[in-house]
Amino acid sequence: MDGSLRFEPEIIEEVWQAAHRDFALQMAASLPAAEASETPRVTAPLDERLVQAIWADQLLRGAELSTASGKAVQVLEPGRWNTGRGPDFLDARIVVAGEVLQGDVEIHVESADWHRHGHDRDFEYNRTVLHAVLRASDDRPYEQKQNSERLERLVLGDFLEPDLDTIRQSINPGDYPYGTPDDHGLCHQQFLRLPPAQLRDFLLAAGRSRVEAKVARFKAQRATASFLQVVYQALLVAQGYKSSKTLYFLLSKRAPIDELREQASEAHSNNRIDIYLSILLYVARLMPEQQDLIPEDPETQDFIQRLERHWRHARPYLSDRLMPPTRRWFAGIRPVSFPPRRLAAMAILCTRLLDTTDPLLARLERAISAQDWPSLNGRDLGRTWKSLAAELVVDGEASYFSTHFTIGGKKQKPQALIGEPHAMSLLFNVFLPMLILKAREEKNRPREASIWQAIHCFPALEATSVSRFMRRRLLADSHEKGLFDREIVQQSLYKVFADCCALNEKSCNDCTFLALAEKRKAKN
Repeated sequence: MDGSLRFEPEIIEEVWQAAHRDFALQMAASLPAAEASETPRVTAPLDERLVQAIWADQLLRGAELSTASGKAVQVLEPGRWNTGRGPDFLDARIVVAGEVLQGDVEIHVESADWHRHGHDRDFEYNRTVLHAVLRASDDRPYEQKQNSERLERLVLGDFLEPDLDTIRQSINPGDYPYGTPDDHGLCHQQFLRLPPAQLRDFLLAAGRSRVEAKVARFKAQRATASFLQVVYQALLVAQGYKSSKTLYFLLSKRAPIDELREQASEAHSNNRIDIYLSILLYVARLMPEQQDLIPEDPETQDFIQRLERHWRHARPYLSDRLMPPTRRWFAGIRPVSFPPRRLAAMAILCTRLLDTTDPLLARLERAISAQDWPSLNGRDLGRTWKSLAAELVVDGEASYFSTHFTIGGKKQKPQALIGEPHAMSLLFNVFLPMLILKAREEKNRPREASIWQAIHCFPALEATSVSRFMRRRLLADSHEKGLFDREIVQQSLYKVFADCCALNEKSCNDCTFLALAEKRKAKN
């Protein structure tokens, strides 16, 4: 990391905004005037992909759905997520006022976006059978299609399950489908023209801003929760996938870490993992009902009896916090990632977080601060990160769920509950941002600087659909070897997608580079 780098939040954001602005001006100078001026741009709300995720996973009180005109709605099939041009979901099947309709569904944050985006003049949207919006911009019950037919409007904000704040804090839009762009972005040629040093500076500025956003999100949660609770709920959310993240977030609120600690305060250390796990499983309603519990093997019988015994003690304090039963816990998840296994891993992590002699957070903070990060070579860096990840790996040898996917399920070969790749992701996305926040709260600038150095040395995590998509859009995979070997550079791809593409993977219609360029040209 550049020793002169300023890591105050406002400086990091200023550097990113300056890089964004400078690139836009360079791009404007290289684009033909007609291309810059004829490209339509309607800045898409940054939440639109979140609303698409809500629709895809039906995070709604389905039994209560009704259109803005008062007609009952039942969703039989939400449709296929469209990663190309046209409506957001294709071939949906819904029932409106008793009539089965099959066609497309268009998603927006505001109902006014139907007209603002020109869908009322676009014949491609004539197959649309429902306009699903987060909120209504007016009191009109219908939209109008290009063929003059009326289109029912469904205001999703009236039927969210759980609430919008929980969904926003727990859903990761990057978990949802992204297509391959038909062509490269309008910025593609300009990115290829950048000298390697300037390209790296641009990507680093974007990556730092992305990390800073993680810190800011945790800081906002600190307004209503202790530092340890924020770490705990972030770890729980990280165990989920797509919409199940909201369930893990709700579980962290209904079974907070202080409650776990209190329930196990007088227990022997050997029993604490089972106490934590029993509370998490029972509050999440993931324990089978008594009539379904017919364990045949002694191991399962013993395991169930231990959990039941611990729950009997905790139930008077927690019985009013049980979550509603739902199948969403298991939606789209491979058996190795089933919720009981994830919660077993969390129970073990909680013993490390709540260790009274040398808690996990203190160990990580001490180990990271002790390193002279800029001086480490590649081999030493690899060993260092492997050692730090080992603090979060849960091999689960002593856990029932290391050899079972479900309670009473067929016994499997032992498998880690948290392997090294997942542990590395937890390090980067939870612990390093939280340690930055902790250093700021304690006004410890040297420690914060050390953590930022660690972040700049962090190896790239496994690529996601978003990072692969953005590499192709921006660079067509034509870039110097090793450019994306560090995670902070990969993080830039998510930042550019959010800030510059406005989360629009279908086209460059919302490109903020071109918007800035046109604004500059208008002034001139």
